[in-house]
Amino acid sequence: MMLAMSITEGRRILTLGFAVLCLSLACAVGARAEQPSSPSVPEGIGTKLVRGLANLTTGVGEIPKQIYLVGKREGWVQGAVRGPLEGFGMFIARTVVGAYEVVTFPIPVPSDYQPALLPDYVWQPEPLSQLTVPTEPAAPMIKPDGR
Repeated sequence: MMLAMSITEGRRILTLGFAVLCLSLACAVGARAEQPSSPSVPEGIGTKLVRGLANLTTGVGEIPKQIYLVGKREGWVQGAVRGPLEGFGMFIARTVVGAYEVVTFPIPVPSDYQPALLPDYVWQPEPLSQLTVPTEPAAPMIKPDGR
């Protein structure tokens, strides 16, 4: 006797299976991330696919991240004004790069499946070269005597 399955139940099973696949790929990639040697082709393909899916879905996290980074680097006023604009630009960039990596995951472009955008994921810290702190204050200091 065959059991009848509704469309909703079938979608739930497919969604769960896809989530388990993505999670297992992410765990496998993360477990081997400490090794400095060049990744094998299957590892590179899996890494690129997971990175692309993550960037495609979490790109919106760039908006609050850029507000924080601009505010930390140049003061809270600049963070509140310019941070959302930079965040929106990075959101578009990260989402487009994520879609590109998902579409081209079996192709080793850039070489050895390297990321097209740094940092690899939105939750990773920015490279040190992008976190320069200005030597002068973001706003002029006002002395207590009014000068």
